Amino acid sequence: NDALRAGEHPQIRFQSTRVVRTGPTTGQITGDLTLNGQTRPVTLDASFYGHRAHPFMGRHMIGFSARTTIKRSDWGVANWAGSVGDDVEIIVEAEFLKV
Repeated sequence: NDALRAGEHPQIRFQSTRVVRTGPTTGQITGDLTLNGQTRPVTLDASFYGHRAHPFMGRHMIGFSARTTIKRSDWGVANWAGSVGDDVEIIVEAEFLKV
């Protein structure tokens, strides 16, 4: 996708460096986001959905969501400026099963 220069840098990577609990079911996940070949720190606001046995597999599972908004220009992506907004919302929905 040209809006994020994915042809030149097809991989977007996030590596967490710190998780801080901010409430009974909320937290902040800080880490390094690599986009367009550049790495910068970001913080995602997270909500923990809890844990329980998976309804079909019976194994323990946990779930959370996290989100943040970045500016494409902070990562050196400015193509299509004026036609494509600078703000990009990142949304993570995850579920983990114990093996």
